[in-house]
Amino acid sequence: MDDQNLPKAHPAFSRHFSAPIYEDPAGEFAPFGTDEGWDMLYVVAQECDRLPANATVEDVLALAGFPEAGGWDETPSGEEWYEDATLVAASAFTLLRLTGHIDDAGRQQAVEALGILIDFFGDQPELRQQRTDLVNWTG
Repeated sequence: MDDQNLPKAHPAFSRHFSAPIYEDPAGEFAPFGTDEGWDMLYVVAQECDRLPANATVEDVLALAGFPEAGGWDETPSGEEWYEDATLVAASAFTLLRLTGHIDDAGRQQAVEALGILIDFFGDQPELRQQRTDLVNWTG
């Protein structure tokens, strides 16, 4: 992967996540367009061989250095929720893009994360698209 292109997507990812936002490395609300999303994808793509065959969103977060992200049971401030939600959503789409699968718990956590981002930023079409596509994932 170079500094301009996203890593090649798993065929299962490409079949289901076909909207242009999934190939956009610069869109403000695209999964890999934020600094966090790009960094997550870049780091994990470089270390992908360290992920187990049945990798989870938690595995991706840990590999990227964010093992504590996504603690919805606590009562963080709005900014902490936004930051955790951004990391969880990025890790879910990173896992899907690189492996073509996602664990059920991670998918549910990512759907919740996208809901938090929609609440934080308002009803952005790109965030809504990601949530809908993730809810409808059957891979």
